[in-house]
Amino acid sequence: MSAGVMRLALRDTHAAFGAAFGVRRGWEMPLHYGGPAAEYAALREGAAAFDLSCRSRFMVTGPDAGEVVAAALAGHASEMEEGRAGRFALLDAEGNIADLVLAARTGGAAYLLSGEPERREALAAALAAAVGEGFEVRIDDRTATTCAVGLAGPAAAAAMARHVAEALPGRLGPLHCAAFEFHGFRALAVRASGTGEDGFELVLAPAVASHLLGTLRTAGVALAGWEALETARVEACIPAWAPDLEPGLSPAEADLDVLLGIPGGREGRILSAFLLEGEPVPAGTAIVDAEGRPAGEVRSCVRAAGLKATAGLAIIDAAAAYPGAALRAGDAQLLVAAKPLYRRRTEGSSQRW
Repeated sequence: MSAGVMRLALRDTHAAFGAAFGVRRGWEMPLHYGGPAAEYAALREGAAAFDLSCRSRFMVTGPDAGEVVAAALAGHASEMEEGRAGRFALLDAEGNIADLVLAARTGGAAYLLSGEPERREALAAALAAAVGEGFEVRIDDRTATTCAVGLAGPAAAAAMARHVAEALPGRLGPLHCAAFEFHGFRALAVRASGTGEDGFELVLAPAVASHLLGTLRTAGVALAGWEALETARVEACIPAWAPDLEPGLSPAEADLDVLLGIPGGREGRILSAFLLEGEPVPAGTAIVDAEGRPAGEVRSCVRAAGLKATAGLAIIDAAAAYPGAALRAGDAQLLVAAKPLYRRRTEGSSQRW
């Protein structure tokens, strides 16, 4: 393992299940378990489980916990009720997005914050800076001592009820959270997904998380690796810090200001969805207009199985970022498309993010 690469607590569990590994976003991750196409199909047609432990996890507790969370994050964290969760942004001094955070109010004075894999230190620093003089608050980094397991797909709720906690799906609407027990061990569930499907994110102790994955696998629930998850993320047009946001985007440029209910800041370019002729191209590939003038750059780009096309996200000048605009990325034709590229149409089963 090269210096600086993080390793999952469940690495040996994944290896025993046949995972092929690779380094993604600073972590050694399961890329697939032998069949990326089948894993993607399970995610879109049934249910799939996956490891989200690369994401940061912080518990903020105490009488002033809510004030700290609200001060650190842009959005309406101060209005979040107990048992609810929400998506928020951490902004840097220039007003750019420095992290995307899923926050859950797990108790009257307790919050769990989960951020992007590369931004753990940035979130820790922002929380520490939000602690005022005389505050009664405790901030615990639980990234190394807990695991996060995702379960998503149109059959995720049924799989959760059958194999994990029977009453839980009925208790949780989208972006709700609740504590539960799995085989006698305490855990936390947030009904959220980064795949364009209904889903749950579960926070558990490492040994319990390993048992959970084994239980689901034995029951016939597929395990999904990075390749299937990345395809689903891009199809749902959900930005990731790397490669989408790290060039430094304001909320408006990231196209998240309205979704997150925060001021947009600097404008002029937009993180847009696209369809591309041919095979995927690397992040940073230049985009030009019909006259050959610079118009932006590709960020995420995958072969999107659900669309039977190459698709992705790109930073494009606002004047050329309208759906239907015809541009070029390298030698390939690029067509700007409306977001999201993939959305499940069944009522009640769709969560964009």
